This record gives sequence, structure tokens and C-alpha cells, in this order.
Amino acid sequence: MGRTAVAVAAAGCGLVMVATASCAMPPAPPMSPGAQPAAAAPSYAPSPSPSPEPPSPSVPAPASPSFSPTPPPEPPSQSGPAEPVGDGKVTAADLPLLAAVRRASAAAVPDDGAVIVINRGPEGAGELAWMPDDRTYCLAVIREARAETSCKPLPKSWARIGIRLVTKGAATGAGTVFFAVVDGGHGPYAYQGATAPGPGTGPVHDATAAFAAGRTLSLLTYERPAGAGTPGDQYICSADNAICFPALDAYVG
Repeated sequence: MGRTAVAVAAAGCGLVMVATASCAMPPAPPMSPGAQPAAAAPSYAPSPSPSPEPPSPSVPAPASPSFSPTPPPEPPSQSGPAEPVGDGKVTAADLPLLAAVRRASAAAVPDDGAVIVINRGPEGAGELAWMPDDRTYCLAVIREARAETSCKPLPKSWARIGIRLVTKGAATGAGTVFFAVVDGGHGPYAYQGATAPGPGTGPVHDATAAFAAGRTLSLLTYERPAGAGTPGDQYICSADNAICFPALDAYVG
């Protein structure tokens, strides 16, 4: 090889070295003691999107059942039927009244020994009652040999001290017969007031109903004329004034 060729070759190599030196990256600076290398950023692969589910039919939520608390039924009374005491017992003179009641009453009428005579009125009029137990009463109002009977439960609570029930028993041609059930042992009963009861107001009749356990109730009837009350007869009281109640009030329920 001649000198010219060698010189050209050497010159070319120098150019290559110069070019290579100019393109090389500078070396990284030395790390300080205790420094940690930077962690590489994590790479996340995109999660596949869930495939759409077919729409489900709309089903209404079941309605929660509604419960209405029902009180348990009361146990049957152990008192037994009431029996009349004294003048409340049926006599031969009361048989027409009993016959009228038995003809017209839809309820079963007990034997004569369990019927309580409250009032023996003139001309086929009167009021009879019977109590199958100490929670139930039947009242029969007889006028002109025609009877009207109603059987109902007594209120569970006392309307006033000593007063279980005051209610309208039946309407008559002249007015209304009231019926009261009060604590026994305080009769007889009468209107209390400075003046006599007004016209058409009948006296207060009462009879005693006795139960096997020894408990007694007084059954009262009195007839009030149609219209407003009359002065002086606002209250009906027992002979010992232990029980008094407004004559025109009705305590039911």
C-alpha cells in the first residue's frame, strides 16, 4: 500500500472517531451515598370491561304484611246466671208478662227461676231482665202485652264508682224506658231534688240480681217523658246516697 492510501485511511478513521465521540451520551453522575434508585413506574394493563347483562324484568318488592293486633278473647265468665232476690222473683201474677216476652223475644228466655222482675206495671206493662253471667244482660220491656227485648254485653269498665251501665232500654208511646246496672246492696232508689219529678216521669224501680259467688247487682228501670228534662229531678240516688247518677245520662261502652 502506498503512503497516500495509508494517510487517507488514517484520516477516515479519525473522522469516524470524532463522529462517534460527538454522538455518545455523557456518563451519569455518581450516586450519593445512601440514595436509592428510582423505582420504575408500574405499568397497568387495561382491565376488560364487563359484558353488559340483559335487563331483568322489573319485579315489585313484596309488600310487608300489615298486622292489626287483635286482643285475645276473654275467657268465659265463671259467675253463672244471676238469680232474683226477694220481690224480684217471678210470681203467678207475672206469668202474663213472661208469656208476652217468650212470644216476642228472639233470644232464649230462661226458666222462671232465672228471670228478674224489675217492674210490675198496670194493664200488662212491666220490665223483666235476666243475666246469663255477670257480663251480659237481657232487658224486656212490656207495654200493652207487647214485648221488646234486647240482649247486650255490659261495658268492661265502670262508668262511675258503683255504676256499670245507664242506657236507653226501649221507647214507649209516652217516652223512653231507661235501664241501669249498679253495684248491689244500696237500694231502694229515687229521684233527688227539691221539687217532685215532672209530669209523665215514672218512679224508679229496682231489683237485685245475685250470683253464685255472692256478688250482687241492682237493676233499675225508670221511664222518662219525651222532651227535655224537668227541674228538680236531675239525679237518681240510692237510699244511703252511696250511688248517684244523672237521670238523663247514658253510659254505654
